[in-house]
Amino acid sequence: MPNNNERYQLTTRVTIVGAVVNFILAIIKIFIGSIGHSHALIVDGIHSFSDLLSDALVVFAAKKGNKSPDDDHPYGHARIETAFAAVLGGILIAVGVGIVIDALERLTSGDVVTPESMTIWVALISVLSKEALYRYTLIYARRLNSPILKANAWHHRSDAISSIVVLVGIAGSMSGIPYLDAAAAVIVSMMIAKIGWEIAKESIEQLVDKGLDPKKVQHISSHITDIPGVNHMHMLRSRQMGADALLDVHIEVAPQLSVSEGHRISDEVSKGLTREFPDIAQVLVHIDPEDDEEDSSCSHLPLRKEILGDLEQHWQHIEQSKLIEDVVLHYLNGKVSVQLILPLSVLSAVDKPDTLLKEFTSVVEKLNYIVNLELLYR
Repeated sequence: MPNNNERYQLTTRVTIVGAVVNFILAIIKIFIGSIGHSHALIVDGIHSFSDLLSDALVVFAAKKGNKSPDDDHPYGHARIETAFAAVLGGILIAVGVGIVIDALERLTSGDVVTPESMTIWVALISVLSKEALYRYTLIYARRLNSPILKANAWHHRSDAISSIVVLVGIAGSMSGIPYLDAAAAVIVSMMIAKIGWEIAKESIEQLVDKGLDPKKVQHISSHITDIPGVNHMHMLRSRQMGADALLDVHIEVAPQLSVSEGHRISDEVSKGLTREFPDIAQVLVHIDPEDDEEDSSCSHLPLRKEILGDLEQHWQHIEQSKLIEDVVLHYLNGKVSVQLILPLSVLSAVDKPDTLLKEFTSVVEKLNYIVNLELLYR
């Protein structure tokens, strides 16, 4: 994926190309539509002028959205691009509805004039130009995984389709169906509004953290469970932020793994997903020793400081307790298992190691949250 600066430069270049074409087409369509008596072509020219506004929004959003993370925006500014895509969709809806109202007024008032032949050629040029812009913009939208470039590409396609309708309307009017040009203006306007709704809906869904496509989530899930050391996976959540996908997931590993090994497995999950899916920018992995999807069975248990205080209070009379080098706690199935690490020299200093174990065990039996105790020597 290109870096932020490359994304901004490519987005700006593509958008400026579109803006130049839109400006030229808008002037020609409105001028020829006016002198050639085609309301549909004038409407199409207004649509092209609305593209100029959208182009300006794209450049502005690309500049702001590709800024690096800062203290106020630790996740970056990618959603600025998504927000502006939603604004662009709203503009299309407003333009479409406004033109529908105007075209319907013309139809009902009887203010219908047969277009001149020159308007057909302008409509044809518009179809070819806008389709070319659509394909050109979509190539870079897919390359950059840019929602706002994708929105702008479909804006160009909407112009191409609307110009086809205009072409048919003009031809029909010149063939003896005078109302067809005005009807074409209504159809074009409704198409513009529909495309605007689809763009706005998709952008708003992203802004409210709608998850990724279910098929892609299933593919991601399968990839996670295939990683060695992952016994189970649950609570996979996904969201889109501009061109990037963000994930967080709980993975279940062997209950008594070391912290470092569990961390190593989580690293592999994160790196494996970003390698397999280039659009995934960040993966937050939570390590579980047991399934906590419904609720953690150990959340009510005391923490280390309290447990050690309880143990020390009960084993004060055991002389070897002063030699304990480390205490390992395992929180599983609603209980705590305790491992005491003692030096090897203790084994030679006691007559019966089993007696020492029983002495420590008798202590933990007084604490109902402890289920097991082991003595380990090193």
